[in-house]
Amino acid sequence: MSLLLLLLHVGAATAQVSGLNVGYVDGRYKGTGTTGFSSTAKNTWISGAIYLPAAKLNVYAGNHIDSINAALASRLNIDSLRVWVRTSLDGSDLAYGAISGKTGSTPRAAKGWNRIALNQHYTIKHGEGLYIGYSFLQKSTSVGLSIINNPQPNALFVKMGTDSTWKDCSDRGALAVEALVYGEHLPKYNLALQSISAPNMYIVDRGNMEITALVKNIATATINGFDMQCGFDGTDKTVTAHINEQLAYNESKYVTFTVSPSDIITNDVPAKRQVTVTLCNLVDGSDEDMNDNVQADSFNVAMHDYERHVLFEEFTTEQCPNCPRVAKQLAKALESNELKGKAHALCHHSGYYTDWLTLPADNDYLWFYNMGGQTFAPALLVDRATRDYISNQTETSPIFMPASGSTEAGAENIISVAKQRMKEPAFVNLNIKAYLDSASDNYVHVKVSGERVRENFTVNPARINVFLYEDSIEDRNQASADADFMHMHVERAYNSVWGDILEWNGNSYEYSCDLPLRSDYVRNHLGIVAFIWDYDSSSVPKCEVANSNAIDWDAVTINTTDAISSTLNDKRLDRKQYFTVNGVELQKAPDKGLYIIRQGARVIKCIAK
Repeated sequence: MSLLLLLLHVGAATAQVSGLNVGYVDGRYKGTGTTGFSSTAKNTWISGAIYLPAAKLNVYAGNHIDSINAALASRLNIDSLRVWVRTSLDGSDLAYGAISGKTGSTPRAAKGWNRIALNQHYTIKHGEGLYIGYSFLQKSTSVGLSIINNPQPNALFVKMGTDSTWKDCSDRGALAVEALVYGEHLPKYNLALQSISAPNMYIVDRGNMEITALVKNIATATINGFDMQCGFDGTDKTVTAHINEQLAYNESKYVTFTVSPSDIITNDVPAKRQVTVTLCNLVDGSDEDMNDNVQADSFNVAMHDYERHVLFEEFTTEQCPNCPRVAKQLAKALESNELKGKAHALCHHSGYYTDWLTLPADNDYLWFYNMGGQTFAPALLVDRATRDYISNQTETSPIFMPASGSTEAGAENIISVAKQRMKEPAFVNLNIKAYLDSASDNYVHVKVSGERVRENFTVNPARINVFLYEDSIEDRNQASADADFMHMHVERAYNSVWGDILEWNGNSYEYSCDLPLRSDYVRNHLGIVAFIWDYDSSSVPKCEVANSNAIDWDAVTINTTDAISSTLNDKRLDRKQYFTVNGVELQKAPDKGLYIIRQGARVIKCIAK
């Protein structure tokens, strides 16, 4: 139940409140029609209502309803608007009010909220439930019903025509209609727990669970603190967190609190659980209506996880004038204390035309936009995931645009998103090793290995991608570039566009590939990034990265050189050994050229002419 306080006068602890709005929409309405809730019939009555059960109304018993707020999504083709109070949908009006479509040339029924006085005050009785509704006469097709996307029980009943029957559509939204309640007996202390959000996954080894709750003060006194008591299915034990937050009259607030159910949840059987949160123990007094103080949410359980590294993929081209701005924001974020070594980046030179750095995969990855062919740059992917904390995303496209403005603002936005993503558990890890057979090798040989802590960490068979990238590439004609602009994280080679399916040995894996090294690459500017992900060719939102990792060129070794070094201190090797300058062992000294002799701990360079 949502409440909007009216005619407020602030006191030291208690607001002097003359009225409360009672409904399900928190004063919100929708100014456009909702699919499925319109009629083309002429000269017919369309009706909508909500039901306020006795359990919700008892706290207001003895007070009275004197008017109703009814919202219209549109007033087109609407003549008269009536509001009413009933004990049944087809019953008689206990009280009613009406306004006509027009008075002279001035419209009375308006788009948005219409406050309509009742013909008589209706006193709320203890134990009585009421239907609060409105009806309008449409002359032709209309979309007058204002329905917001907040489905909940009793929030939406409709009758789509004079001769139609009532239908309960509460699973599709909430009707924007509210009863205005006045009187001398309005509740003083009453908090409502409107929703909770538990993490999708609780990791037993971590111990802590972070829960976010939406709380609203729907009474007259300011509340200065309360408890959140959490119970878990299958046990009668609870854990409690105190919330030291102040809520004034009509104030809604999201609060995040941490509990430690490690003594209650000690294993991952069953793998799916439920937490029930009860808002209780108000600091200032007893809550007068506990019926709206309980919410539940489900979560999954796992014993262990790994540290998550976040992968950013940037779409950028030299023709894009806004790309340097986002490139700076991303660079600053990656160098921050919060993300350094924990987030990695790849640049795809596509999205807004192409340029000289574009590879075939860059254009293939435009698939991730999933916008009916629309693409643009700059744009980012964050682990190829869609999440409600990643701004400017839709449910079908993982494309993310950081905040516009300064480098600092954009970097903070990127950091914030990455930190939220890092809270999500990772059930696979990646260890990267890379080597050259010789200093002049034209390939870098990469081996990625790791483990998983659960078999079903992806829906489809897990895939692995390995990329060679290069930093500090001078631009040729970058739009809007500063003099010091450099291309960073540019993909140079990859194992495959859509990754290779991993083969498992129990819960372990090893994967190897060779990535070509072109002669124009600056090797000290190269790095390798690898990631494991879930690929579904029919669904972009199901292609999330499970985890990633990266190394820079300093971590790449030369195998044979290392082999020479590893024997330098071995005193048992007294025979002479001959090597090329690249570390390849020879059977004897060459007839010509530079070579190396090793005997015991002694190494010398020689030249044969």
